[in-house]
Amino acid sequence: MPSSLMCRQQRFVSLTVRWLFIGAAATLAPLALAEGIEPASKGQTVYVPIYSEIRHGNTSSSGKPETTLMSVLVSVRNTDPTNPIRIVAAPYYNTDGVLIRNSVTSPKPIPPFGTFEIFVELRENLGGSGANYAIKWDAATAVSPPTIEALHSRFQAGYSVAFISRGRAISEP
Repeated sequence: MPSSLMCRQQRFVSLTVRWLFIGAAATLAPLALAEGIEPASKGQTVYVPIYSEIRHGNTSSSGKPETTLMSVLVSVRNTDPTNPIRIVAAPYYNTDGVLIRNSVTSPKPIPPFGTFEIFVELRENLGGSGANYAIKWDAATAVSPPTIEALHSRFQAGYSVAFISRGRAISEP
């Protein structure tokens, strides 16, 4: 493929991705502002979607789409200004709901405004496109619930992809 055509395709993809991010930000901004303050809690289990691979492009003759592996940084941020919280467990499940591992084998304290991180490497493809964490946290007293997000990224020459998925509480203790 001539390099000028390749450059035009890369510019097109870059502009398309940029407009998708701008459109998504404009659409989601009012939702973020409408969330409000969450009620205090002594603990929760939070479901966090993980995309350790994303499917894209065309389907091949074998019937499978192209895939790209992603690295993922899961960030648990204690939003309480005065009280610590603890991460009690962080089971990691694959697309089929099969437990891959528990990334937290003993409770991990997070100080006020502190952050705990879990990293899923780019080369790890066990989770698939439907992987998830079910992060369980607790606190001695009712606190502001943590913000739990997963930053997915892949940076390489020619293109880069990065996006965030937010966790959502699915149960209280």
